Amino acid sequence: MTSKYDEILLNHRKTMIQQIEPYITNIESTEFFSELESLIEKNPENLLDFFKENKHKLNIPQLDNYNNYEVIYRNNTATDRYEMKWHYDNKKLIKHKISDLQKIHSIQIVHMDDKYIYGLYTNKPIRYTIIIYLDTYREDFTGGEFHFYNRTIYPRRGMLLFFTVDELHKVSLLKSGRRRAVVVKIY
Repeated sequence: MTSKYDEILLNHRKTMIQQIEPYITNIESTEFFSELESLIEKNPENLLDFFKENKHKLNIPQLDNYNNYEVIYRNNTATDRYEMKWHYDNKKLIKHKISDLQKIHSIQIVHMDDKYIYGLYTNKPIRYTIIIYLDTYREDFTGGEFHFYNRTIYPRRGMLLFFTVDELHKVSLLKSGRRRAVVVKIY
């Protein structure tokens, strides 16, 4: 069942002219990936330092311009009931009463009905997101697919997904198994 927020965000994305093609590659056989896996097994709290020191090995030109990162290790199982609703990484959708219109500042209005205004606010100054998957869909887990507005990604071990924060996305409910990923937010 689609929530009102999901519906609004999906309709908003449909009106955006630019289609952003995410960068998807397999890094499973690289030195970067083997070192990353080793670090996660031994010392995952050092992921941020590892990424800063080794980002050049990913050969993603956009990374050369940024020094601020947040690195998150996600290790979810079906018992966690992990999922993410439709969202942008750098914006938050907030509902306001029509009567509050005079008080609202710095809002990008994306929907209005008889009672409410729904607006997008800049949440964090994130520019890009990288996700590196450590498990494979259907082999290690079911559910947990990654969805863009117009495309579904079925994670596999060693897959690297790189996209801008203007790309609407969600993660389906994890149904069985374990789904691990390293998420890098680039500021």
